[in-house]
Amino acid sequence: MEFDWRRAIDLNCEKLCDIAFRLLVMAGIQAGRSNPFLPRHLYLRILAILRPAEFAARRLIAMAACKLELKVGPVRPRSPTDPSSPPRGEDTKACERSELAEVGEGQNDAASTAPRIPAFALFDPFKPFPEPWLTPEEIAALDNPSARLFIPASPPNEPVDARALGRRIRALANALTDLDGQALRLARWRARRAAGFGKPVRLSPFRPGLPPGWTKRPKTEVEQVLKECNYLGLEAWDTT
Repeated sequence: MEFDWRRAIDLNCEKLCDIAFRLLVMAGIQAGRSNPFLPRHLYLRILAILRPAEFAARRLIAMAACKLELKVGPVRPRSPTDPSSPPRGEDTKACERSELAEVGEGQNDAASTAPRIPAFALFDPFKPFPEPWLTPEEIAALDNPSARLFIPASPPNEPVDARALGRRIRALANALTDLDGQALRLARWRARRAAGFGKPVRLSPFRPGLPPGWTKRPKTEVEQVLKECNYLGLEAWDTT
């Protein structure tokens, strides 16, 4: 019996939509408004749910792009004079943004005063490789008993800037309500790569390894959705 991809996509999309709605409520985003500041404890709680939900949504979009019947249309190479093409020497991230400028990107909001909601990122961000946990100055200060190494923790109710967080929540909610459109964006990118057009900046929308928030024994709804979408997304991308 063939696996019912349509049903799996719909079920996981419904679960992610519920999670996105809860995030909108938690962040106080209602009727086009958003809170520019949130208490630090609430900001961190939202971020702990939002990040795995974004990774799950990217895998859900990959499932839809690979397993649903989408009309990709004719595949054409980008014009050298295309203003959306990045100039030579621009970083990899900018190249990816240019490559993924498809359906849903560049749309203006109806209200001129409303903030622009960026298109949902179809590709996982690369794993960060930050500086060592301790800087050379901090390592040298370990031998100095009078040096102050630890900074007191910030108050949990301290207000923090949540405007970028609100845009990410809106982008996630918009992508889930337009799943077919997001899947078409990724299907077009894959068709161009299969036709040999474009610079191969990325070969897959997934980064190596397990996504953040993945656990072997999920305890929350977002962990359960992420685990299922990660397995099905990899399966759909590798077997198509």
